Amino acid sequence: MDLAVTAQRVPLTGEIVLAGSFRMGPGGKGANAATALARLGACSMLVGCVGDDQLGFMEMEALKREGVNLDGVRTALGESTGVGIIIVDGNKENTVLVVMGANSSLTVEFALGSLEGAWEILDALVVNFEVPEPVVAAVVTEGRRKNVPVIVDAGPSRRYEAATWRGATVLSPNRLEAETLLGREIRTEKELRGAARELLAAGPESVVIKLGGDGCLVCTEEGLTHVPAFKVGVVDTTGAGDAFTAALAFGIAQGRTLAEAVELGTAAGALATTRFGTMPSMPTYSEVGEFLRVEREKP
Repeated sequence: MDLAVTAQRVPLTGEIVLAGSFRMGPGGKGANAATALARLGACSMLVGCVGDDQLGFMEMEALKREGVNLDGVRTALGESTGVGIIIVDGNKENTVLVVMGANSSLTVEFALGSLEGAWEILDALVVNFEVPEPVVAAVVTEGRRKNVPVIVDAGPSRRYEAATWRGATVLSPNRLEAETLLGREIRTEKELRGAARELLAAGPESVVIKLGGDGCLVCTEEGLTHVPAFKVGVVDTTGAGDAFTAALAFGIAQGRTLAEAVELGTAAGALATTRFGTMPSMPTYSEVGEFLRVEREKP
């Protein structure tokens, strides 16, 4: 569940800053991606945990309304539902505190058990770092073994070992998450390109580094490509990365080329920034299609 406030800036230590507005709504990287995929037209199934509290109930009800299959979601007794505390500043950029809560109780056995009867019909799988590292490793390994494309959204920033994600079809961190995976700062364009190549050398088939308003950097064995972002009126960047990842996965599931899937993801991410909130900001397939049509017709 996301608790979001708008403020001109993030407070300093010991400081009280007056906020502009407050909103509480459903969110979480997995839930956002599952919702985005459902809105894009996929048969979307979520695997994860919520707590046995009111926030968990609200989250489940919101996902049901979106048509997400929740057979793989369990209620963790005695645990609180994961929470994101979001500050959207005057530049429309966000700072997020994440309380993992029930997400930390997801086990390898439950995750793989939930997917056991679904591998034959899965066209793609998205996994992120809001669940324990052994779960990520097991799901990526099994996806590779079953020849199901696995898109690893390497957020939030956690230094999971290369052995955990090297089997990914696409590894997609943002710049900060890429720094965390490599254990060093990325300060220049040259260092960014070197980081993408180093991550690719660790094993994934491709690396897509999300760069927010600067687009993304795509790295494959064929080389590096910078894909610019679409110019839109930004309201809130929270959740844009989740929209990007979901649409990227949707394109791959449809059999599109990586370049085509990245274009779809870039459009979905741009649209998500034009709305306040996370899960509610995820765009539909028709919205993404119309957005791309208009953009392609621009001189």
